[in-house]
Amino acid sequence: MAKAPRSKHISRKQQSRVARENFQRRMVLITTILVAALVILVIGYGILDQLVLKNMKPVAKVEGAKITMQEFQTRVRYDRYQYIQNAAMLEQYKQVFSFDQSSYNYYDTVIQQYATLLNDPDTLGSQVIEELINDRVIAFQAEKMGISVSDEEVDKAIQEAFGFYKDGTPTPAPTTIILPTGTYSPKQMTLVPPTSTPMDTATPTSGPTETPAATPTATQPLPTATAGPTSTPYPTETPYTEEGFKTSFQTYAEGLEAEAQINEAQFRSIFRSRLVYQKLLDEVTKDIATDEPYVWARHILVATEDEAKSVIERLNTGEDFALLASDVSTDTSNNMNGGNLGWFAKGQMVTEFENVVFAMTEIGQISEPVQTTYGYHIIQLLGREDRPMTDDKLQQAKENAFTEWLSGVKEEMNIETYENWKGNVPTIPTTPAQYQS
Repeated sequence: MAKAPRSKHISRKQQSRVARENFQRRMVLITTILVAALVILVIGYGILDQLVLKNMKPVAKVEGAKITMQEFQTRVRYDRYQYIQNAAMLEQYKQVFSFDQSSYNYYDTVIQQYATLLNDPDTLGSQVIEELINDRVIAFQAEKMGISVSDEEVDKAIQEAFGFYKDGTPTPAPTTIILPTGTYSPKQMTLVPPTSTPMDTATPTSGPTETPAATPTATQPLPTATAGPTSTPYPTETPYTEEGFKTSFQTYAEGLEAEAQINEAQFRSIFRSRLVYQKLLDEVTKDIATDEPYVWARHILVATEDEAKSVIERLNTGEDFALLASDVSTDTSNNMNGGNLGWFAKGQMVTEFENVVFAMTEIGQISEPVQTTYGYHIIQLLGREDRPMTDDKLQQAKENAFTEWLSGVKEEMNIETYENWKGNVPTIPTTPAQYQS
């Protein structure tokens, strides 16, 4: 009969070794799991940070309200799209106005400014930060004043931007025209003969006192960081039916999303901010003066102060101003016209000349010698009056007043800016090859 097998005896030492090995295996497994979890967590956080958290980080704050990275990048892409579209449009204008060197050069200059911004992320980014801060400040102030923009107003404005007027094309408002003065005082009649009618234009006869460079008739706003909105490029076609508008807008929206990754909701939000700006500007500038001072003057230009003093002495002895101008004035554009500069408003003569002539109040008054880069002027005031501003000048005056008001408001508000936007400025839409530096 076989004997039963003896049970294997495990010593305490062996048990201890087995337990130790099992513990080590568990620790290795736990460590491996923890490392894998940490790696997954780091990768996941990185993805989360890039796709979500970074977009939520503020690039600026206005009264504690965040302007996020996502808002910043959206506006950069929108502005880039605008500049590219505007540059393409101005290229067409350059060809149309190729016969006019001044206009051609103007359009080319603006195109180059657009190209510079498209190739300079820091400058463009800084400009966009300023735009967004202004938008937020304007929104705060508009809310304080009870100003709002409805969805219906946004719809209507977009339709009209595309040339569709649901209630019919509006009749253009009449343009303000500056008319010549109808009658002259006895004092003026003694100074200048009735046949010497003063010119009454926005630009005086060309001469050394005149500020240089005429602006072309068709212009686009320069790409500067102002309080106001940048121009919004729209398709060149002008649909006059609702169906035509919808087709054009759909084409525009698809292009905007494909090229700039901006959807319709984001576009409407940007468009709304433009309407809030315009409403607030109208409210802030509603009491701005609509008239401006005009003066009618003539002058004699000489090279030195001694010559100018000699001219004044001759005038004081009774010599005729017009004859003296034709005899000694070096301003060949008007010396044969008695030095007559016609009527002009501020902003059309060099600063030193303007400061003196607009400070003169008495008809017939003759100035002391006025030095400018052109020489020494002796100025005689022939007339002054207030006239309605042209539509363009009134709009510019309103924008200047609004910009000044906005700067004052911003100084009273808590505005913080950060540097995290640097290195995160989008480069899409891609800069066209002809504008790449």
